[in-house]
This record gives sequence, structure tokens and C-alpha cells, in this order.
Amino acid sequence: MPAVCGFVQLNPDAPSVSDALARMGDDNESGLWESESRFVNETQDVGVRSWQFGTASPVAETGGLSLALDGYVVNRTQLASEVGVDDPSFSDARLLLELWHQNRVSRLEHVEGDYNFVVTDGDGVHVVSSRLGARHLYWYWGESYVAFATRMSAIARLPGFAPQVDRMAMLEMFNFGYIGADRSLLEGVRLLPGATCLTIQSGTVRQQRYWDLQYANDTGATNAVATGFEEYVEEAVEAYRESVDAHSQRFEQITVPLSGGLDSRTLLAFAAQQRAGIPVHHVSWYGAEAQIAHQLAIECGADWHEYDPLGFDYSTMLADGDLIAQGNIHCHQFWFLPVIQSMATTDSPSIVLDGYLMDVLFGDTFLILPERTDASQADTVSAINRLWRRCRPELVKKVFSSQFYDDYEAANAHSITSQLEGLDEPSLTNRVQAFSFQNRSNRYSVALPNVQRQYADYAYPGTSRRLIELYRQIPPHFKKGSQFSRAIVSRADPGVAAVSWAKTGRPLDQDKGRLDRLVERFPVKQAGAMLMLRASGGKLDLSHRADLNRHFRQHSGFRRAFLDIAEQERTLSRGIIDADGLRRLVSMIDRGWPALFLLQALVTVELFHRRFIDEA
Repeated sequence: MPAVCGFVQLNPDAPSVSDALARMGDDNESGLWESESRFVNETQDVGVRSWQFGTASPVAETGGLSLALDGYVVNRTQLASEVGVDDPSFSDARLLLELWHQNRVSRLEHVEGDYNFVVTDGDGVHVVSSRLGARHLYWYWGESYVAFATRMSAIARLPGFAPQVDRMAMLEMFNFGYIGADRSLLEGVRLLPGATCLTIQSGTVRQQRYWDLQYANDTGATNAVATGFEEYVEEAVEAYRESVDAHSQRFEQITVPLSGGLDSRTLLAFAAQQRAGIPVHHVSWYGAEAQIAHQLAIECGADWHEYDPLGFDYSTMLADGDLIAQGNIHCHQFWFLPVIQSMATTDSPSIVLDGYLMDVLFGDTFLILPERTDASQADTVSAINRLWRRCRPELVKKVFSSQFYDDYEAANAHSITSQLEGLDEPSLTNRVQAFSFQNRSNRYSVALPNVQRQYADYAYPGTSRRLIELYRQIPPHFKKGSQFSRAIVSRADPGVAAVSWAKTGRPLDQDKGRLDRLVERFPVKQAGAMLMLRASGGKLDLSHRADLNRHFRQHSGFRRAFLDIAEQERTLSRGIIDADGLRRLVSMIDRGWPALFLLQALVTVELFHRRFIDEA
């Protein structure tokens, strides 16, 4: 993936800057990077290497300042005007360097794009993340040096680094499928938060926030703001059009992973108003959804590509994903790798437009109604667990060691309550959604592109500053049933809105029927399939083909990809699960319990152990 790594020597006992950079930079496994730049300042005891797709240099230097960029800027024209640059050949790195030179952190919240950058000046070394921190960057503060890198392996290669497992992070992987806050699976290695400037100066490290999400929606004034719905929709349409147009102008070749839902069709609808023949890529878990997505592609004049995920090679996928994610992303998020690998060799997109956070901003994801301002801490913890705890605790108790289960339960409470300490939102919905933002939408939706960026870079038009500003003002009840998101598409492109929504099978201007709401509340079909599977001794499996638990039961290649790792003695020696527990876990999946997530978490953590702990 486009990447950056850097090293700051704090005392003479540390490795030399040149030696450290040489160790950290040997990480181009895909061979896809086309340009590399570096700067070394032995006087300031700092060095940085940066890579990216394409031939434009990711490094800029002027007037004693140096900047290395991992990422891109979208609003180039606006920034160029602000810093007084009229040369269109200026690189993104040079624009950011000029902005930093003139304003330091004060204007960073106005930069549109996805990036991390490192700048050295007379005041030290500054490592900066974009507003939402969607692009992962890890950093470590040791006794003799500070190091940062896109991948943890670059840090682990440094002399004197002794890799150990962060047990809280590991338990969070089993609880939620993501690692909370700024932790990583490597103890002491942190994930740089969004909107943060990390300054290393005179042996000290200081973190400074340059932007915070602050809600401005009056959740109690339902009647007073009801007349504002249409005005908010109009503003959203204009803001989406502005953001998608900016991305379309910034990148020569764009592509859209297309589902039958709302977010990707919104991006495609706006993008297709500027370009014809946009490549779209659909992974056909559901036959009916594939038909909807294909219809959307036709409506938008897009170039259709379809993939059957049941034919993917999951052994290769696990190996490739582990090489990139290195344990910090749950292996469930590797499922798109075969698609992006195919795209990289055929379409060679400049950017993949992704719907990151759009379902949180204007849809009904993580929405808690009726609106409450009297929710207790326990209410909030319960709501978060309902949304993000990935498996029923009693299933965990049945298969894992007793000590692991006790730690697992304790970690669940600590992980949530510790992160709620800094959230003072009175509205329960705002509090829960702020928790989601704090965890980069729980590192779940952004996990996928952080794996795929090895092959093609990603952009998130739905997270522009204008859209985020609008989001924080909208009363939560406007989003019930995704009515706000549906209204945006209906206003912007009636033809796209007329295509059925996969969630209801109806056009976007039609609400869910009573049967839809009943099925959502009581998953009768899922329960019936489980009962039939048990009654038939596993012979009659009526669960949906997109259910990975079913895939584990029916497809030997998928099953063996996980069991070949889980059944090994090394895995069973970690104190997490023993051979009997693993047999019980597999038996539960075979009998219809939705517990594959636990096996996937076990494999994710095990691959991390083998990469970092066993080889240390």
C-alpha cells in the first residue's frame, strides 16, 4: 500500500537514522509501488521514507522544511489559493508543506483528503493524521527512539524492540472484531488518532487535536425542527455533489464497489452525472441483490463486473490479508481481496470510491430511538454491546479456557467504559455514534480499505467537511428507516431511486412494510433454518448461501483454510482454547450456531502470534 515510515533518534544508544530506515523500509511485498522518496537529517536525528502509486514524489522540501506524504489532497485548488500557489504542477506534498509553513495546525481541518504526513522543521518532527484518521499509522515511543510506520512490522524490525501481545487488544478482537481506541495487538505500539498532530521535540512527545466532532442537534425539539427535513436534504444533495465532483476531477480513473444498498448507489449516482462507463464491482453474496446492483449499473451507464465469493481461495486470502493487516484487522475483512487484486491488474483505478461512514452519517446505522437524554452508563454499555459485541458470551464460555473467558468479560466492560469517559454527549444516539467515530466506526468499515490499499487507494466522498458539519446538526429521528438517505438519492437521481433497495425490495420512496419490520424484529427464517439443521443432524441446511457459517459447513476449502491453522499445536498452546474446546466450537458451527466469528478471531490472533511473537 502507499506507505510511510520514520525514525527519530532520542539518544546515542539508538540505532543510526540510516540503519533504522533501511530496516524499516523493506516492506514492499506487492511490488506495486512506483515511487519512493526519503529524507534524512542527521543533525535533527530524523529520517523518513515514503512510497506511493504513480510517479509523483510523496516528499517536498523547502526553506529547511521537509514533508513526506502517505495519501492525497482533494481540494487542491482551494489550498493552492490559500497558500498563494498558482503553479498547477505543485504536488499534494508541496501544497501541504506550504500550508504547514504558513499556518501549522490551524488550517488542517479544512484539508479534504485521506492522508498521514510527516513534517520536520526547526521545532521538531510532526506526524499528522487527517480529520477522521481513516488511514492507519502506528507509532512507538521507546527509551531511545520514536518510530512510526504504516505497518507494525516496520517498527518490530528495529533493534531492541521486544514484541509482546497487548492482551486487552487481543480480547477486544474476540469481543468486537476490532481493537478499541488507539491500541494495537503489539504492546506499546499505538494507532495515531484522527485529527492529531504528534510532535517529537527535545526527547518529548506531545499530542495535539486540531478538530473535534461536536453535535449541534437539539434532540428534544422534534416538532420545532420537523419543517427542516427538506432543507437538510437539499443541503446534503449539494454537499454530496460537491464532494463527488471534487473526487471525480482529482482522479483520472475511479471505480465503485457496488451493492444493492444505499451508500454505493449514492456515490455512483453522483459520479455518473459527471462520467460515463464507470467500472463497478459487485460481489454476489445474494442473487436478488446482484440483480438490483446490475440494474443500478445499467441505470448509471456503468461498466459491470460481478464476482462469486464462494469461488474465492480462502487459504490464499488469509495469507495475503495477514501479510498486509498483521493481526490488527479481523480476517473476516479479507473477503474483498480477490476483487481488488483483479481490479489492480485490469482496471488500474486511480481511486476506489468507498461509502465509509455514510450509513452512520445519514442512514439509520447505530441509531437508537426514541431519543433519550436520561440514559445511564449501564444503558450506554448495553446499547454498544447490542450493536457491536459479535457473539453471545455463553458460546464463548463453552469453548474457551476459563481464564480466557474471565478476562474476555472483564475486557468487555473496561474497553467500553474507558472510552466513554471522554464522551459527554447527553443524547444516547449521539453518545453511541460518537463512540463509533472515536473507533473509526469501530475500525470495522474502515478495516476493509486499509487491507485493500495495498493494491489500490481509497477515497471517502461521504466524509467531506461540509457533510460532517451537516450530519452533526440533523436530529436523529430524521434518519429513522434511512428516510434521510433515501430522500437524498430520490432528490438527486429519481431513476436510481426507482431501483429497488436490497433491504426492502422496494423503490427508495416506499417505506418498509409491516412484514419487513416483523422479520427484522423476529428473524423467523434464520431461526427456522437453525432448527431444521439440528433436526436433520446437519443434513438439511436451509441457511442463506451468504452465511459464512454455512460456507464453513459445506465447502471444504473454506473449512480447511481455518482449521489448518486452528488445529495446530501452536494455536492450542496459547492458553486461549484447547483441543476439546476447538472441537466444541466446530460442532456448534456445524449444528447451526452462528459462531464462525470466534474461529476467525482465533485465526486472526494466531497469525499475529506467528508473525511477531514466535519469530522474535
